[in-house]
Amino acid sequence: MPKRTTESKIAKFARLKAPDKWLLIRAAAWLAVARIMLARNSFDSLSEKLQRRQTAVSMPGDSRYFERVRYAIAAASANVPWRSDCFPQSIAGYLLLWRDGFAPVIHFGIAREEGENLDGHAWLTCGDFVVTGGAEVHRFSEIHRL
Repeated sequence: MPKRTTESKIAKFARLKAPDKWLLIRAAAWLAVARIMLARNSFDSLSEKLQRRQTAVSMPGDSRYFERVRYAIAAASANVPWRSDCFPQSIAGYLLLWRDGFAPVIHFGIAREEGENLDGHAWLTCGDFVVTGGAEVHRFSEIHRL
C-alpha cells in the first residue's frame, strides 16, 4: 500500500508546472539547511546568523507568490524524512524569501494551555502575509521576532 501513496506523490509532483517544481525542491533544500542550522547552533547563534544577513529590499510581494511558497514549505515539510515543525519551516521560508529579495520576519509566540503548560510557536510573515504557521497564530502572543 505505501507504494501507491509514493506513486501518487510522484504523479502529483510530475503534474506541477516547472516553476512550482523548482519552488518545492528549493523548499525541501532550505528545510534541510534549517534542520542543520538548528542542530549545530544555539538559539542565540542562529538568531545572530539570520539577523546578520544583508537586509533584503522590502518590496511589495505578490500574495500569489507567497501562497505558492506557503504550499511548497508545507508540502516539502510533510515529505522530508526529518522533523520539520513550525521553527524549521519558518527558517526555510525566511531563507527562501530572503534569497528572492524579500524582507521576511520570523515571529515567536507563546500561549498558555489549560493548566500550567506553555506552548510555543514560530511563524513567518512577509509584509502583511502570513507565509508559514498561520493556522495557529491567533492562539499565541508574540514575544520575539527576527
